[in-house]
Amino acid sequence: MTWLSRRLVVRALLREWGRALLTLLTVALGVAVFLSIRLANRAAVASFEQFTQGVGQGSDLVLRAEAGPLREAQLPALRPLLAQGWMRPVIEGSFARKDTLEGFQLLGLDLVGLGAAAPEPAQDLGPAAPDGASRDRATLDFYGVIQDPQAVLISTALAAEGLAAGSVLEGFVQERPVRLRVAGVLPDAPSRPRIQRNLLVMDLPAAQRLLAREGELDRVEWGLRPGARLVDLEAQARRLLPPGLVLEPPEQRAESGRTMTAAFRFNLSILSLIALAVGAYLLFQAFDASVNQRRETWATLRALGQPPAALLRLVLGEAALLGGLGSLLGLGLGWLLAQGSVRAVSQTVNALYGASAARSAALHGEEAFFALLFGSLACLVAAWVPARRAARTPAVQLLAREGGPPPVATLRLGLAGGCALLGGVALAYGIRPAPGVAWQAYGGSLLVLAGGSLLAVALLPLLGLPGRSTRRWQLRLALRPLLRPTSRHGFAAAALAVAVGMTTGMGVMVQSFEHTVLTWIGSSLQADLYVAPIGSAGAASQHRLSAETADALAGDATVAAADRFQMLPITFRGRPTFLGAGDMAVQAARGGLILAAGGPFPAPLLALRQGGTEAPGVLASETFARHFGVRVGEVLDLPTPAGTRRVTVRGILADYGNERGSLILDRPVFLAWFQDARVASLALYLKPGQSAEAVAARLRLEHPGLQIRSNGALRQQVATIFHQTFAITYALEAIGLLVAVLGLAQGLTGLALARRGEVWSLRALGATQVDLARILLLEGLGVALAGLLAGLGLGLLLARILVDVLNPQVFGWTLAFRLPVGFLAMVALVTLGAAALALVPAARWGARLGADREVEEGA
Repeated sequence: MTWLSRRLVVRALLREWGRALLTLLTVALGVAVFLSIRLANRAAVASFEQFTQGVGQGSDLVLRAEAGPLREAQLPALRPLLAQGWMRPVIEGSFARKDTLEGFQLLGLDLVGLGAAAPEPAQDLGPAAPDGASRDRATLDFYGVIQDPQAVLISTALAAEGLAAGSVLEGFVQERPVRLRVAGVLPDAPSRPRIQRNLLVMDLPAAQRLLAREGELDRVEWGLRPGARLVDLEAQARRLLPPGLVLEPPEQRAESGRTMTAAFRFNLSILSLIALAVGAYLLFQAFDASVNQRRETWATLRALGQPPAALLRLVLGEAALLGGLGSLLGLGLGWLLAQGSVRAVSQTVNALYGASAARSAALHGEEAFFALLFGSLACLVAAWVPARRAARTPAVQLLAREGGPPPVATLRLGLAGGCALLGGVALAYGIRPAPGVAWQAYGGSLLVLAGGSLLAVALLPLLGLPGRSTRRWQLRLALRPLLRPTSRHGFAAAALAVAVGMTTGMGVMVQSFEHTVLTWIGSSLQADLYVAPIGSAGAASQHRLSAETADALAGDATVAAADRFQMLPITFRGRPTFLGAGDMAVQAARGGLILAAGGPFPAPLLALRQGGTEAPGVLASETFARHFGVRVGEVLDLPTPAGTRRVTVRGILADYGNERGSLILDRPVFLAWFQDARVASLALYLKPGQSAEAVAARLRLEHPGLQIRSNGALRQQVATIFHQTFAITYALEAIGLLVAVLGLAQGLTGLALARRGEVWSLRALGATQVDLARILLLEGLGVALAGLLAGLGLGLLLARILVDVLNPQVFGWTLAFRLPVGFLAMVALVTLGAAALALVPAARWGARLGADREVEEGA
């Protein structure tokens, strides 16, 4: 940095430390919010692949069944492959800790085979050594672990919480209470991903017995022997592969996790841009004020022969300095925010898509570099326009006292804003890309936001019109600047419009979503009691009720009917989805499923049984139908353990339970094809006169491994989970609104400086500080009102795009639009109230500007 730069940039920042600090905080907060969501997303998705990659040697191929479990009886056909590679059978289950009901992933592995296959087994597995003593391969008691059917190996992260060899983990597997003994610790190694805290490893036969799944596997991992080639192993495997099995690279599972959560993570990333988008307007405002306040300095430099490029470099140098420092501050703040947001993101990912046990987020080099670059570029872009204008303005004009920020062309901005709004709506509604892709909705929303922010500026002269007719001199003086607003008015109004618009749009969408889901729940949940194993939560849970327990509950003297429901993951047309089964006769008689297509309830349900087990019908969820392009009457080839079976879609079911979609069979058909009588949940319809709470209390005593909830309790839990899912959304919106309101106060401070001469004149004419503060406050509230009105309008338009286009296109859900008047009133009151609180100190400060205060640079 040259001597001139140090003197003109650094000294100016130190002298105007308040403005510099506010700019730094604006950059830091925008970068922090964006970075925290990126880190949280990365940590949550990374846990998909860390459950298995952290144990043993990496595999080259993975074998699994398209539907249902992989049977051990299918493996002898693949025995010739052992000449080229080794195999590692795997079974997965769920364990719920008794005291906390925390969920753990239970992994069954062939420990002896794992130790033999690993290059350095002593570094892979071993009993926990006392007092951190080193372990030697010769002392590893593999057979001791294998001989104990309750032995588990835990992660180092879990061991750090006070568990050691011999400790007991009490909890539930399926609906049965179990006591697992900690036999050792899985050490972390630099060459492997860190082992997830919530991972428990058992010997394969012990895990199969514990899960009541003898003879079943979830997958078989294959690895190459020295000298073998992957292409040869894969080619031979495909020749020997029994029907119903698929062979895929190990990265496919992680890629499926990334693909499934892509829409959810992208939506959060878009939301995290609220603070950056609002901050961008405020940065424009800050640098515009900074350049304008130092116009005498720029005029002097021009008069001394400095070229326009030199002035441009000075302003951009200041922007780069503030951007770099603010981004560095944002890195630390973003990492701290990520530690709190990662659990919220992980909880939602786990509930909607599958296992994700991320509890913390690490700051990666590429993320840090991207955040630094993003923050610095935002400042440079924000400073470019005012810097370029100052560099091109002649010195004489810069020295003119009335040469403050020029009025903006509100009519032109209004026309541009209207065109942007129309273009955004046309883009969002006029193009329909492939399911799961919604670039047109995001692009349309961006145009709507841009158009709404421009219309906020165009509204300012309209709000200033009452100042011409009022007799109150204070209101007249407050509203007069709005008739010809400057860029400072415009930037403040536009920033607030974007924040209010995003908050309104997301809020209306969430309220519409909640109304739709609660209506669906109210219609679909008609049973009196709902039963599931303790620990059942989300798509990752593999807890199941045994057929005997389900029969005992269904045969209870107080129960009139029971609907047994089972669901398992399948692969359909190369993509993961779910296959479910329920008692359609019970549903048709007592249920209230909402059908989007196929005819009135319950006709499509009764039609499922018309083809028997040879050509049955199936219900497709609305999400499934959209993702796979399925219609009523279409015949589908469904993978089953008994081979491919043909089913006919009899109805489209409204279902908001999962984003992957599902097909629903009648239970007798499912039993015939899958030979699996277990159930994931059980709906009990009680006989007349029975108290649901009393029956639930009695059944809990008889079955301590089950969670039994009444209809009302389950609905309340659904509502609670719903609000927890959107908690991070509310936080992001609040941060964006806070940044906009603080920017409004910053803008009023600059406006007070620009009107300093007028303030002096009014004081000389007898105006009090209260009068002057009231004038400045009313001017700021006028700007806030313009931003609020434009924000509410564009927010409602944005909500329509989110409800009508984005949700059906990305998630496959149809939402009923709901206009929450109370929520809109709350947004208006909170915005104006927060604006008033932020503006009062700035107005008081502006009113105290003394007539004798020397102005080092022009206002």
